[in-house]
Amino acid sequence: MILRSAFWLCVGFALVAPHGTDFGAAAAQVRDQAMTAGTQAVAQIVVDQALDESTLKSIGAKLVSSSPSVVHPMQDLPTAAFVFPRPRPAAMG
Repeated sequence: MILRSAFWLCVGFALVAPHGTDFGAAAAQVRDQAMTAGTQAVAQIVVDQALDESTLKSIGAKLVSSSPSVVHPMQDLPTAAFVFPRPRPAAMG
């Protein structure tokens, strides 16, 4: 029974399977096209965003505003409150 099923499965595959198709080369070609298209898309997005005037101004403003302040030394700056971990349950020992 299993031998007969395997035989008909092989016959069906031989009739239906595409002949003369190199799946490795086709996959490599599609991969190369996708990589090229992705690289071009990323480059275009980066160029569009980098050449945008408002983006350059906002980056410049952030750099200027984030510069260290001379008014307060580091020791006088307020620190963030430390969050203590929850205590272990009594069942864990």
